[in-house]
Amino acid sequence: MDNTEPNALKMDFLSSDALKTRTSMEKISMIVDKVKNGDLVVIEGGLTPGEEAELIETTMREIDVENFMGIDIYTLEKDKSSFFGLSKKKTIGITIIGPANVMKAVKKRSNFLSMIANLGDSGASLH
Repeated sequence: MDNTEPNALKMDFLSSDALKTRTSMEKISMIVDKVKNGDLVVIEGGLTPGEEAELIETTMREIDVENFMGIDIYTLEKDKSSFFGLSKKKTIGITIIGPANVMKAVKKRSNFLSMIANLGDSGASLH
């Protein structure tokens, strides 16, 4: 999908099924490529702690102050009840990954995330 609108933001939504057949490095490479292009990636569920750490490490190696400032990662969790609802466990509902110079979190709570994308003078690649 090519969008030539000025100041447009491309968001890719990926289901957990779309990612489960990929290796950790394939997931990380795909995410970094998309984010370096200025895209936001929204993943159903999330990455494992190891994958998230590797994503951050990979991003740190690829930072270029003029073209790529790094990433921001936000997760929206949900409560998962078990055994008659007596104990609750937090699970990741969605994960949003995008360029650090574009994503601006406004409010974040365990079940609510409000975000502003800064497209103006961010220097991000726009579609």
